[in-house]
Amino acid sequence: MADLPQTTDAERLIELLSQQRDLYDRLRKLAEQQRGLISSNTPERLLDVLRERQTLVTRLAQLNVKLAPYRRNWGDTYGALPDDTRARAAEILGDINTMLQVILKSDREDSALLSARKQMIANEINEVAGGQTANAAYARQARKNAGPTGADVTG
Repeated sequence: MADLPQTTDAERLIELLSQQRDLYDRLRKLAEQQRGLISSNTPERLLDVLRERQTLVTRLAQLNVKLAPYRRNWGDTYGALPDDTRARAAEILGDINTMLQVILKSDREDSALLSARKQMIANEINEVAGGQTANAAYARQARKNAGPTGADVTG
């Protein structure tokens, strides 16, 4: 691929990069939806979004296989592109890089948000469990203090 005299090779590269950019754009939009779903506590819809994201990641992996021949000798491949195609490729790659950074940042923030929610729920469970333990201890003490008729006469 070092020599790209055929316009079709250059066009194919731009087509593949454009597909990649479009998939990353869809991932970015799903990441935005994901944030809202985490905040709104709708786990079933969150799972749907995560499944959609996984599908897109699978498609990106398949696309990377198609891009591999171009990437093997990227310097030569990129240098052999006509000027206008090289500019277009640089623009698309810039878009991809920007979106990827946004997605990664969003995912890090979502991970922290989910961890905080997990800790909050664990604390709530512990409080409930602690309350149940206190209630059980109180009930045992009440039975102990009950007279022969079962009525609590401690007042």
